[in-house]
Formats: sequence, C-alpha cells, structure tokens
Amino acid sequence: MRENRSADPWSAFLAPSGRNDAVRAPGAAPAGEPGVAGYIEPGAEDACRRVLAQLRAANGPMSLEQIHHATRLGLLEVASAVDTLRERGLVAVEREIDEVVRLTGE
Repeated sequence: MRENRSADPWSAFLAPSGRNDAVRAPGAAPAGEPGVAGYIEPGAEDACRRVLAQLRAANGPMSLEQIHHATRLGLLEVASAVDTLRERGLVAVEREIDEVVRLTGE
C-alpha cells in the first residue's frame, strides 16, 4: 500500500493516485480544449440562486457560516457561489470580525 508523504494533505485529496485518465474533475475542460470562460456547473447556478435568496430574506449581511447553515449547502458550494456572484457584481465580501457577504445595489 502506498503512503502519501506530501506536506500538503489536500494534494492527495484533490489529485488521488490511480485516477482514471478518462475521468475529469467536474467542470474541467478535456485535455487540449480551452476552458469555457464563465462556464458554471448546473448545480452551481442553483447554489447561486439559493445564496441570493437567503441574503434577500436576511435583509442584511451574513457570514459564510450563516449562509452555509441557512441554505444547507456545503461550505465549498457557498464559497464558490459567493465568488461567482461577486464576479457578477451582485454581492460584496467585506471583512469585519469575519468575512461577511452583502448584496450590492442590484
């Protein structure tokens, strides 16, 4: 059995050995093809809608942790959705005690 001796434990998780070359990570472009700029996975669009709906319902800023609990999305899904929404100019991320997400003037 092979042991992973990497100093970065995430490297083993993100790129496990023995992975089939024909299998791509979700959203990854096939080898030799450029990625599609602005492409969002189908599930990510739903996460964006849920995050926006939660921020509108809250009528104020929320931390990523609060959004995570309120939407029942995973923290990575919330972070990805917030990043996508920030790129679109729909939300702003500000640093107070924690990072908080607030709606911009849509």
